Amino acid sequence: MNLQEFEAFFDDTILKRGFDYYKSGQVESLELDENTWIAEVSGSDDYEVTVTLLDDGEIIETTCNCPYDFGMYCKHQAAVLYALRDQKNTNSSPKEPKRKESLESILGKLDKQTLLSIMLELANRDRRIKKELLLRCSEKSDAVQYARDVIKTSIKSASHHGFVEYQDTDRAIDGVDTVMKMANDLVATGDVFAAASLYIVILEEMVDLLDNCDDSSGHVGDVICETIENLNESFSLNSLEEKKAETLFNMIFAHATNQMYNGWSDWRMEILSGLVPFCQNHANREKLELYLSGKQSSSTNDWRNQYEVKEKQALQLQIIRTFDGDAAAKEYLERNVDNSDFRRIVVENAISDGDFEKALMMCLEGEKSDESYPGLVSKWKHFRYEIYEKKSDIAAQKNLARELLAQGDFTYFAKLKALYEESQWQAILPEIVEEARNSNYQKTYIEILIHENLKPQLLDHCKNNFLTSEKLFSHLLPEYEEDVDDLFIKLIRHHAAKAGDRGQYRHVCDLIRHYKKTCGKSTDTIRDEIAAKNPRRPAFLDELSKV
Repeated sequence: MNLQEFEAFFDDTILKRGFDYYKSGQVESLELDENTWIAEVSGSDDYEVTVTLLDDGEIIETTCNCPYDFGMYCKHQAAVLYALRDQKNTNSSPKEPKRKESLESILGKLDKQTLLSIMLELANRDRRIKKELLLRCSEKSDAVQYARDVIKTSIKSASHHGFVEYQDTDRAIDGVDTVMKMANDLVATGDVFAAASLYIVILEEMVDLLDNCDDSSGHVGDVICETIENLNESFSLNSLEEKKAETLFNMIFAHATNQMYNGWSDWRMEILSGLVPFCQNHANREKLELYLSGKQSSSTNDWRNQYEVKEKQALQLQIIRTFDGDAAAKEYLERNVDNSDFRRIVVENAISDGDFEKALMMCLEGEKSDESYPGLVSKWKHFRYEIYEKKSDIAAQKNLARELLAQGDFTYFAKLKALYEESQWQAILPEIVEEARNSNYQKTYIEILIHENLKPQLLDHCKNNFLTSEKLFSHLLPEYEEDVDDLFIKLIRHHAAKAGDRGQYRHVCDLIRHYKKTCGKSTDTIRDEIAAKNPRRPAFLDELSKV
């Protein structure tokens, strides 16, 4: 975006308001700091706009601290850009603007007592600044409590009656940045214990916040994911002696197994997966495996219970593979094929090894055990078809492809056709078409008709379902030109009779245009007919006039 043509990137209404602000003199200051212009714009409130600008007028970045969030740019930014362009265009040889002295330079000239007085004054005026200063300057033993205070203060400032609305979520998590930076710095210096304590504070406060905010943006969830990633990564960056490693393991294990993660098992398992390297210690491994093998709460929804069991088994497999090797991992997989993810791995391994009978048996057992989950049953059937292909079992392929086709999987139509000679195919095709017509998967039936160019059957379908068949009409041409014409006119008249607002009027007009494009006929007659029937609907007549 360039200063000379920034309007192209702004909403017209925002541009007008910004121009009015500029003309009325509401851009009250315009100062340059390095290559960034800083402006103050007055209005119902005063807001600060920044514009990072290159010498050629290219706008690298612009921000405004107003709450506008309905578009990329606000009226305050538009006002400032108008002011900057006017200054640039009316100054053929502009003077070098006065550059602001940096805050660092100003503070560097002050004595210790003056700096202390300023900091205390600011801290007493702003509760959040006070909390952040206490966090940064306190003893490590107090850091956890001060970190919690910083985050809670940020959340409270954005809360209304204890709840954070969607537009205030980013402000609520501002305090996390300070704590996260401090934790990351501690990792860099090797103080993993202190860092882990701060990461845990962030997680506790953010998970709690989720119950009291509208996180439609997902920003709170993103903070949680980032914190877990940083927590787990901190272990790999630092080596700890066994006793300290065990202490750290216990601290994080206690956090991960807290009931706060009930309903958030993904995050719980992600934290626990970070503890796998600690399982070289027998006591740590035993403790984690005991938890993973434990029964789920009976109050948990069945589907959620099964999902968490599968997650725990996946983590157990990770531990076994890491410390006991591939053979032990394979044995664990074989013992737990009731886990569909494990069964899939076992089937894939069996196919890879050429053990087709084992793979086939596992698929058939899977279809039976997962019969209440159509998606899983379909997956096992797909594997089964792959096995039949590798075994060159044509008869089994035909039966299964036909079964899958009848269940709405059109991808098996071409596979099925390829298994027959042309004469055989023409003999069996009517049966397949009839099966598809009588199934619950009409989309597959239509796809077969189009693929095999069965226009008489497709015409019957369109006549019986003309309201939903608009996109099929073109497949009937040129053989059924008159029928398509009749169907289109019938469809247009139906929607015209039902239309009651501008959007519906436009839809009718779109149908008329589609009719002209598909049938290649004049639209004057049907357009005039509809106009004559709706003389008191000026909006409808307006849309029809555009056809």
